[in-house]
Amino acid sequence: MKLNTLYIKGLRRIKQVLGRVVPHNTRYKPVGVCRFTPNDSSSEMTNEIQVHSIYTNHTSTLQVSEHLFAACSDYWKPLKSVTTDYLVVEVPGGRIYTDNQNSVAVISRFNRVVDHVSLSLTNGKVTPPDRNNIFDQRYFNEPDYYEGTVFTLLTGGAGLNNISHWFVDVLPRLHLLQESGLYDLVDWFLVPSLRYSYQTETLEMLGIPKEKLIAGDEHPHIAADGIIASTAPRGIHTIVPEWLCQFNRNAFLPLEEVEANEKPLRLYISRSDSAIRNVLNEKELLEALEPLGFRNIISSKYSMLERIKMFSQAEVVIGATGAGLINMLFCKPGTRLIEIFSEGFILEPFYDIAPKIGLDYDYVICKGNNNIKNADHGQREHITVEIDKVLSAIARMEAEKLQSATTKRAEVSEENLI
Repeated sequence: MKLNTLYIKGLRRIKQVLGRVVPHNTRYKPVGVCRFTPNDSSSEMTNEIQVHSIYTNHTSTLQVSEHLFAACSDYWKPLKSVTTDYLVVEVPGGRIYTDNQNSVAVISRFNRVVDHVSLSLTNGKVTPPDRNNIFDQRYFNEPDYYEGTVFTLLTGGAGLNNISHWFVDVLPRLHLLQESGLYDLVDWFLVPSLRYSYQTETLEMLGIPKEKLIAGDEHPHIAADGIIASTAPRGIHTIVPEWLCQFNRNAFLPLEEVEANEKPLRLYISRSDSAIRNVLNEKELLEALEPLGFRNIISSKYSMLERIKMFSQAEVVIGATGAGLINMLFCKPGTRLIEIFSEGFILEPFYDIAPKIGLDYDYVICKGNNNIKNADHGQREHITVEIDKVLSAIARMEAEKLQSATTKRAEVSEENLI
């Protein structure tokens, strides 16, 4: 891990510890929770917030084989179906406070944490609003004031520095804003960070000028004439709704058209740019994949437009589970995705997304440390890929393609006879 990254994480941790011990500006500590139901329109409530329902009782399902569900890590076993009320809430005279990791608190002018659109995490799990981490905070800087209306795209967890969370937990909030009809009222967009090229590039592609952006890691406490906030795109769970996938595809796929005569690509997504969960025998794996036409790519080395073009041109994508696989959002329906897991770290994000965008999904589970007790430990374990299993998955794909082509030829011949 780079020294600069260690320094930033260490400094953040020190601030968190001191923030719970040293009192400063404690008047900014919230005094309670602004609770409401999605259809609450009482006059007392509208003095504090205004609620816009987008998708009420929206059900998202996990479309996965029983075998893979059974194999999914016990410490992170997903639900098979969740229901979420998606809301956009206006908070006049509000504030936003974030620790850029575990807490995002939208605070009303009555100094209460706003339910549904605030988010707090403990060990990666969403906690109730009255247990938001801000209530343990004692040290507060003065908020930076912004004239006008701020829309927040802040999210907890890894939305700060992980491209997968950026596409799943951050950007889709813009869709909810658009559906609310409030987009044109926004003067500022508060995002988790602007340190990475994929963050600035995607926002530019979406037509949001940089002069309207506020980086949450630089401005963790802000106040404004008005705050607009949304429900988290995955609610309080982890299953991905279909509207989220469609938003990303509609937003980015039209930006880079693939010419009809361009040859389909076979991509292997390397994690060699990461300090965690590396493929230990990647050299041997690449030697086995190269004769089959696979191209080794480190996705972080490419611009977003280059990634969109590559993945929309792909016929097969292979990679160990990790953030780089989120580029699957740009694959055309029917693309084969082969995800490689270590048996101690099997999480659902990518096999959840695959069927919702029409991908042909397959997976390989390799032997590893099956004594892992939590996702933080699991995500750091390196993986030794069982190459024969990967080659078998490719062979299955080739056999299915041949069978499909044979069936189509037979159907054409039968039609001609008729």
